Amino acid sequence: MGIDMKTTSVSIENLCVPCHCGCRHCLLSSQHCSTGVDYARSKAFADKFYSWLRKERPELGGLFYVGYCNEFSQLGEHIAFVRKHAPWYDFLQFNGLKMRSEEEIGLLLQQIKSWGIRLIDLSFYGLREYHDRFAGRKGDFAYLLRILHKANETGLPVSVSVALTEENADQMESLFELLSQYLIKSYSVFLPHDKGRGAAMAHLRLTRQTYDRLPGIVKHNFMRVPHRTEAEWLALGLLPEAESRSLTLALMPDNIDRLEAMEPAEIIRELEEMDDAYYAAIPSVAQLANTYGRKDNQQLFRYRDLVLQWQKRYLSEHPVNVHDMNEERHSFSIRTYPNI
Repeated sequence: MGIDMKTTSVSIENLCVPCHCGCRHCLLSSQHCSTGVDYARSKAFADKFYSWLRKERPELGGLFYVGYCNEFSQLGEHIAFVRKHAPWYDFLQFNGLKMRSEEEIGLLLQQIKSWGIRLIDLSFYGLREYHDRFAGRKGDFAYLLRILHKANETGLPVSVSVALTEENADQMESLFELLSQYLIKSYSVFLPHDKGRGAAMAHLRLTRQTYDRLPGIVKHNFMRVPHRTEAEWLALGLLPEAESRSLTLALMPDNIDRLEAMEPAEIIRELEEMDDAYYAAIPSVAQLANTYGRKDNQQLFRYRDLVLQWQKRYLSEHPVNVHDMNEERHSFSIRTYPNI
């Protein structure tokens, strides 16, 4: 599998900024520390890489981004640099920032507006007490509301993401009622990934029964990607393989010296070979479904996440000695499946 897989983008991540939260669903398993490399060094690497890409492989997209959050002194410099290679870039994730006073929040919002940011996103996990436990930081819920209020005053649009599980579903009506007091450009209600720390929440994945009793506003803002229960996906009988892939290169202390000595074409080829090797070690989607599909499971999945779940079930019984291309703290891939 994977030999003829089409690559559509190559992104670069540098996890050089510690996050001030420790969310239960964090696909990067953030531990309040950084695992990346010096920002200036990563920026120079990305500049060389994307300058080459624009000239030699213009059909490939990609983005240079920093994690685990956007709390770093070079943020303005970073935004300007990313916009140099991706002029459309005007969105900033605003979770996990250090606590600030009202005045400091306002100043930061004015700064990012002047740097070209036109939208920020805030993530909510339920009502105050539950949200703070989920986010791993006392006062985080109130802090997000303060940011939301100040953004409204500043005239900076805000989108809100809401993580939905079996555990917090009953809080959704009250949460949306509270958020309705603010100006919010858009909502996105999503089901957490089964990656990173999110793997420990697999038993809390939303079920069809719980979805059916959600308030209309929650359903209206639920992800537009088709979601079905595992039982429904299996009964549907459509089990296509991936059509393409997006690759991400993680810059880390143990690989940066070697990567800096490589040509971009070599790096892309190496990422593609890593991805090919990983998926060659895993059975086809149809084979996975036949062996690991649970025909009575009423949990909801988008197709890509269900395939991931089957892969995880297989790998728990058949460990493979290849780089895990689903581990997003290291170089990884996202495979794109038909929108069925």
